[in-house]
Amino acid sequence: MFKRIKKFLKEVWLETVPPTGKVSWPDRKLTLNSTLIVIICIVIVSFYIGIVDLILTKLINLIVGS
Repeated sequence: MFKRIKKFLKEVWLETVPPTGKVSWPDRKLTLNSTLIVIICIVIVSFYIGIVDLILTKLINLIVGS
């Protein structure tokens, strides 16, 4: 059991070490641009959900009559 865990961790380490690994890490500029895109998408979706919620609330209040 512990040999398998040790082997797995060794393989993960070898894949993520930059000089010889298979993983290519993004640079600072790419990371910041991706973060900005995610934040903008979150704001847009939040506004959309808020507007839909407001419309549905008004519609339900008209139907129920309260």
